[in-house]
Amino acid sequence: MSTKKFSIMSLAALMMTVGLHASTLANVDPVDIAKKQEILSQKIVSAYAKNRDIFSVIHRLEEQQNRLKNSVHDPEISNLLNFLQLCLNNLKTISAQPKTPKNKRLVADLGTSLGEGSRYIVQTLR
Repeated sequence: MSTKKFSIMSLAALMMTVGLHASTLANVDPVDIAKKQEILSQKIVSAYAKNRDIFSVIHRLEEQQNRLKNSVHDPEISNLLNFLQLCLNNLKTISAQPKTPKNKRLVADLGTSLGEGSRYIVQTLR
């Protein structure tokens, strides 16, 4: 296969991927994303209490958070999303530390804050 044909095929594949990504973003429902965030926030507390890896849950929460930021343009929701990002950053820091009773309470508090914030977003956007 010539380099020119390969380049054209690569470009076509890239355009299709970008088109699919754009159509996926266009169909994003912020309420569904916030609901997923609420569920994930509950999983963080549960995973931490059971000594499971919570970094994958935090990563998924951050992905949902970014999708939500890109789909919602309300200033109040944006401020809340900034607060929720701070909670996620604190969770990352705490979960890298040894598990102590104090850290368990902090993870529970941060998970609750994430869940309540997500619930508020769901109620506001409905």
